[in-house]
Amino acid sequence: MLAMLVTAIAAGLVMLAMTSARQPDRLLRAEVQEELEHLTEGLRTDAAGNLEVVLKPQNATYDAMTKDSAYVLADAAGNTVLQSSPGPALDALKALPSGVDGMTVTSNGIATRLYVMEAPVNHRGQQYTARVARSERLVETLSEYAGRLYLRAAVVTLVLALLTFTIAVYWTIRRMIRPLREASAVAAQVGPRNLGTRLRTENLPTEVIPLIDAFNAALARLENGFRVQQEFLASAAHELKTPLSLLTAEIELSGATNRDVLLQDARHMARQIHQLLHLAEVSEAHNYSFEPVRLAQIIQDAVDYLIRVSGQRAVRVDVHDQVGNVPLLADASAVFVLAKNLVENAIHHAPAGGQVRIDVFPGGFCVQDDGPGVAPAHQPLLFKRFWRANPKDITGAGLGLAICMEICTSHGWRLRYEAAHDGGARFVVETSAAAASPKGRAG
Repeated sequence: MLAMLVTAIAAGLVMLAMTSARQPDRLLRAEVQEELEHLTEGLRTDAAGNLEVVLKPQNATYDAMTKDSAYVLADAAGNTVLQSSPGPALDALKALPSGVDGMTVTSNGIATRLYVMEAPVNHRGQQYTARVARSERLVETLSEYAGRLYLRAAVVTLVLALLTFTIAVYWTIRRMIRPLREASAVAAQVGPRNLGTRLRTENLPTEVIPLIDAFNAALARLENGFRVQQEFLASAAHELKTPLSLLTAEIELSGATNRDVLLQDARHMARQIHQLLHLAEVSEAHNYSFEPVRLAQIIQDAVDYLIRVSGQRAVRVDVHDQVGNVPLLADASAVFVLAKNLVENAIHHAPAGGQVRIDVFPGGFCVQDDGPGVAPAHQPLLFKRFWRANPKDITGAGLGLAICMEICTSHGWRLRYEAAHDGGARFVVETSAAAASPKGRAG
């Protein structure tokens, strides 16, 4: 585009230089030569055999400007056959001897320089001599006017050319980068749960295809590494379950003085292994099977599953369903694990004789206990793997909330913590981005 602009400007400058009045002699000779050719081409013989000159409208200066232009057509004997309208220029031309190419004429006190050119003319076998005179000021005036016209035409042409070129380039580049934008949008969505996504190379510029192929190859390596890691985690957890079960049985049958401590350690290890298996399962997208489910019913099943745990701590768990039988597209098993972990976490943090309240509302559900809540400094760490507020507490593995976050992320849901207005911790699951959960306890 810059090259085109420079070229257009250069062409305009050349045109301006060619039409400028800085070359009067050259322009004067060219103008007179052109008028002589027009005069020769305009010779006609009418029906009566009389000779006449038919000139184009742009050559009408002979009648309008008798001081600055004139012509004479003479036969072989030197007699005038045709001439322009009478005037100072014609009188000077007729009085000028043959062979003289210019003279100065004074009219009304104004001196005007005439340039004269003559040439032989053959018309229907007859020989004539044509002589044309033009004043310098007329040629310069016409040249200056033509220069302005040419310059204006050049500017308009340049603007139109640049506009056309800009539109063409914009449309072409936009058409070329559209596949790149689509590929960029797909690449921006690639994450740990969809490493199987690949960028397409159709309609992409040839220069970009090797980059896309390299990116796809890197995704393939990442997918393979992630799958190997998840398979190792699941396999290790499975392999540990059997020896741990044997170890627990041996401890129970032994008469060791620290039998209770050993059993507690074994149960803690079993819980960690069980949660590691859950974490490995919920981190793989292909493990999910989505179908319409009733959210409140799954949450109630999780509460029933934990009834022994809540009974041991004398904690009452209430489920308040505000949705009814409205189905939700989700994986029932994963939602059960999500609800069980949140409710179990609330039971363990509620005081003895306390209450856990679960509200199921359009767009999600929330689990709230009446315990001490979570310190502000600990809130950013709640969903971090293996994190526990009290490292000495071995009742948990620090993976429950991390599993909940994985399940919510895989469903496209949002899980957050917020402090309850009347004390305690409150975990909110939003199954719809536009859902607004109720604040505080419902009546």
